Amino acid sequence: MTNQAAAAPISRPEDIHRIVETVDRYNPQNIPVLEAYVDEHLASPTYATAPYDRDACLAVLKLYQFNPAFCNTKVICSILQLALGALPDSDFGLCLYMLNEEVLKDADVARLVALHDLLQQARFVKFWAAVRDAETAALLVNGEQFAIRVRRYIAGTLAIAYRVVTVDALQTALGLKDAKEVDAFLAESEGWKRDPEDKDAVVLPLTRENQPKPVVVAENIKFEHLTKVIGLGRASQ
Repeated sequence: MTNQAAAAPISRPEDIHRIVETVDRYNPQNIPVLEAYVDEHLASPTYATAPYDRDACLAVLKLYQFNPAFCNTKVICSILQLALGALPDSDFGLCLYMLNEEVLKDADVARLVALHDLLQQARFVKFWAAVRDAETAALLVNGEQFAIRVRRYIAGTLAIAYRVVTVDALQTALGLKDAKEVDAFLAESEGWKRDPEDKDAVVLPLTRENQPKPVVVAENIKFEHLTKVIGLGRASQ
């Protein structure tokens, strides 16, 4: 069996790549190294914009499965937070599948699952209320960067359903404080702009989903009715 890893992605350190892509990913002695790598993701100044290393995170959870004595709930919550920021990808569900029942009962894990459910149900007002709850706010690492990632997901969801939204509705959905923050968001979002004809509305980018679709009316005519119409037409000639 070879222990040779392919070339590492640009954003992944070589030592982490050797662990994730070889049989070393099953060695529990590598757990501290991978846990530190997870922490680095959340502490990074590029956390809001850079993709996270899903395979490395899943490798940590797999090691916890095989070595439950090393299971670290804090690290699990960090991984779930990273996966939550990757919506609409299915990473969060993959992570949950690798957790045992005892871990799922943990209060902090349950809070992150509740946040995921609220986002999936498009209950954005309740999501931001939950994020601002003292215990949840203390749980989330680098909360401002996390909010930026989640806003991208919410914005994408809105763009699927709407072509125009009110400024107030957008502010509430994105969990922004005021119209000034809305304008800052619009300035950084390609294709999003204030409606020139309505200062209280925002025009969203045109997508395949939010374009008006022509209504095609199909009328079914039975054959015997058609022959009658043809017959009447001939009789009138």
